[in-house]
Amino acid sequence: MTQSEFEAIAIQLRTVAHGVARQILSSADDAEDAAGDVMLRLWTLHAQLKDDDHALKLATVISQRLSIDIIRKQKKRISIFADAGEGLAQKAGQESNPSERMELEEDERWLVRQMEKLPPRELQVLKMRKMEHRSNKEIARLLGIGEASVKVMLSNARKKLFNDIKMRNRQ
Repeated sequence: MTQSEFEAIAIQLRTVAHGVARQILSSADDAEDAAGDVMLRLWTLHAQLKDDDHALKLATVISQRLSIDIIRKQKKRISIFADAGEGLAQKAGQESNPSERMELEEDERWLVRQMEKLPPRELQVLKMRKMEHRSNKEIARLLGIGEASVKVMLSNARKKLFNDIKMRNRQ
């Protein structure tokens, strides 16, 4: 895609990116930030974009992932599994009052329960990626599956957990 083609579709790309971010994020300011980041990333990739449709799909995916990253950064780190060492409530320690610590403990227990509902293979891949900090290529090699399969399993696991979190926050 040339610079002029990118400029012609830029407003539409930003609108799509903002709309996706707004559905995921609770803050309009955060959605604006995400849309701006999406545009920067798309600009760096504009020469590799095939057509308008490709650019719009990529804007949607990038916006979703950046929005999820923003949510993650806003919340304190939650230990993914109870046996992974200090939990979130322990890390909060003296920095929070007892009711906040209790809420953090409940959030952590809820997340662990949701993760236990994942299919075993998705849970295994997620553990290897997040707990053991292994690359997709290394996970694929260790499990004897394709790298694309690892990406799909990670994506599915993350999507399920993200949807669970969205549903919980709506209640």
